[in-house]
Formats: sequence, structure tokens, C-alpha cells
Amino acid sequence: MNKNNSTIIQPGDLVTLKGMSKLKEKPIGMVEKKWATDHIEIFWLNERMANRFALTKVNDSKKLEIISKANQ
Repeated sequence: MNKNNSTIIQPGDLVTLKGMSKLKEKPIGMVEKKWATDHIEIFWLNERMANRFALTKVNDSKKLEIISKANQ
């Protein structure tokens, strides 16, 4: 499967759960590290919201969507 550069999640990007980008209250996190597998380590900026959705520090990239790309 080919991915565009705009859909590849990189360290520094702001992400949320897929399908929640238009909601007012959503967990927002910053990507810290990409693992060799399809998992991504995230620092959750609003930890209470992340706890509400039972999110862990390491998540599958298929469950995430980019809110804002980091310029690198």
C-alpha cells in the first residue's frame, strides 16, 4: 500500500484518535517515537482525556490520525 507524505505519521506530529478530529473534546498527543512495528509512542498532552479513552503511551498507527504535521 502506498502512503502519501501527508499521511505518514512522524515524530513531532500532533495526533488524535481516528474519527475524532471534529469533536470538541478529544485526546491530543504528540508523537515521540516510531517503533519498527506499526506502533507509535505518544506523549498525551491532555492526560485526563487520554485516560477517559483508556489510551496507553504506545498505540497502533492505524487507530490515529494527524491533526497537525511538524515541519522537519
